[in-house]
Amino acid sequence: LLIALIVLLLLLFRETTTTTTMKSAVDRGECLVWGDPHVQTWDGAFTSPVTEGEYYLVKTETFSIQALCLATPFTEGLAATHEIAIGGSDLNGHTIRVGPMEGGKILIDGQPALTSFPSSQDILGAGYLVYNSDGNLVDKAQGDLEKHVVHISLENGHSVQVMRWANHINVRIFTHFAEKLRSLTDGLCGNFNNDPSDDTPELVDSRNAANVAERDCMFDHRGSFKPTATHAIEECKKDAERYEKAVEICSTATTP
Repeated sequence: LLIALIVLLLLLFRETTTTTTMKSAVDRGECLVWGDPHVQTWDGAFTSPVTEGEYYLVKTETFSIQALCLATPFTEGLAATHEIAIGGSDLNGHTIRVGPMEGGKILIDGQPALTSFPSSQDILGAGYLVYNSDGNLVDKAQGDLEKHVVHISLENGHSVQVMRWANHINVRIFTHFAEKLRSLTDGLCGNFNNDPSDDTPELVDSRNAANVAERDCMFDHRGSFKPTATHAIEECKKDAERYEKAVEICSTATTP
């Protein structure tokens, strides 16, 4: 009888451990944003919006993460993630913004924060921020560069890592409450419904899930929504090397 009782207890312990492990795995989720920019959604799809503007990465009724995408001198007119903004009632009215090292800032409610490195700061009722060189990179190509990472831990169970580079940022968004987030979120990170096929920019756009209305924009200025600038031919001739290359490319493109 004693042996049978021990076996029963072992089976119950194993079942409880397995259930807890499965629940823990299900309750986790991650969205990655890097480069010009590339997005790996909650459900594992890969998308790449390339025009300038403001987008929702995560959009719920009580919490949102917006991204300001701007072209850089190194992305050949494509728009990289320049800044993110986090807000919503989950943060008790607070907002957090993080931009790049050059020309960008770390702001809490519009005021400079984490002005020294490393440093940390509490946001009463909303979360906690740490600024240091720790964290796994989203883009391994920048592994040799000095890291400046803002770790944002929020009371609502979400956390965000922002890797600050010279003129753009990379972002890792993590949640411990995936089951509560499923079907209640949308944006470029997707709608978290276990179906990566509906995370394409076209389908996200058809749901009007990524565009940020002017009244809801958390940034100081809005992107131009123009992928590239146009120039008169006389202006291009000022750079002889570039002009010759453009003529060569155009001639090849228009040759029957």
